[in-house]
Amino acid sequence: MTPEYTSPSPMHTQSRFLSAALILAVTACVLLLFFSVAPPAAAQTPTLIVMRAMPIKAKKSEAFPVQPLLVRSDIGEIRIGGKVAPITDFQPVLRGPHVLQLMVLLDSEQMLGTNPAQFTDIKQFFSDLPSNVEIGVGWLLQGRTVVVQPFTTDRDLAGKALIAKTRAEAANPKNDNGNPYSCLRDLVTKWPSADPAKLRAVLMFTDGITRSNGQPQSGDQMNPDVAGASQIMQRNGVVPYSFYWMDPIIPDPNRSEGGQLEGQQNFADLASETGGAALYEGLYAPGSFAPLLNRLYAILDSETVVTVNAPGKPGNFARLDVRSQRDDIKVFAPDGVTAGNTMLTKK
Repeated sequence: MTPEYTSPSPMHTQSRFLSAALILAVTACVLLLFFSVAPPAAAQTPTLIVMRAMPIKAKKSEAFPVQPLLVRSDIGEIRIGGKVAPITDFQPVLRGPHVLQLMVLLDSEQMLGTNPAQFTDIKQFFSDLPSNVEIGVGWLLQGRTVVVQPFTTDRDLAGKALIAKTRAEAANPKNDNGNPYSCLRDLVTKWPSADPAKLRAVLMFTDGITRSNGQPQSGDQMNPDVAGASQIMQRNGVVPYSFYWMDPIIPDPNRSEGGQLEGQQNFADLASETGGAALYEGLYAPGSFAPLLNRLYAILDSETVVTVNAPGKPGNFARLDVRSQRDDIKVFAPDGVTAGNTMLTKK
């Protein structure tokens, strides 16, 4: 006996359709709710940070012996603005893939008595630098910077810009450069060729004394001009290397000479916040530039460029914290960094 086929009732068919529609509707509501309340993916910006190792007991405000080059395993964690910034690349500053722009600034007054041998030392330093370093030359003049040689890889061209100034050329009518930290701020605001893919540094020859600032420096307070230069250099990714030089040959009776300790303390304060270095030996100007320039080369040779994915959009400035993985070293770096290495004050 052949069983009879019984077709599904219209009510059953409609019920199945309603169930499928209900499932689709619920799914759509859940997805809509998720995308409406889920936070957007946090922006991350590739950012270059220059850092180097320092002894565990050393202070950032004091000179410390040059340490071996950092390796990837030395870094425990990097935080920017309190958020983890993953490391994506690790390269040396010298002879690495990144171009370093080094602007060399000469104090218009202090370099008046410079003899040919001292300029020869600077030219030798230029020649020793590897090919990934671009060199510019400028003068500190009345609180501003005058660039006489834009960045170049031609060492001879950079060396030819090292011409001692006469008193009339140095400043007119007053033989005074204002103060070197005003000059640094001026330089940063008009940095030549502000390419975010390039590293930025300044080698400044001066005594570090702030003659145009009437506010006395006392106690543990940082000189306000130094503090201002530190902030603008951190925000724009410029690392300062300050070379102490007070001209012992041609004193100027119209210029207040301040004190050596004031200038050297200003250098140390500037370096401690920016990741730079204060270059001096004792209380007096060196008889030869070569030893301190050799020290600077060793410092540059010990520095590493760490690329991270910084939280935030390009131009976001935030505090930088780097934790060492080792118990015998700390990591010396700027106090703050701008995501994407964009220059915030470029005119």
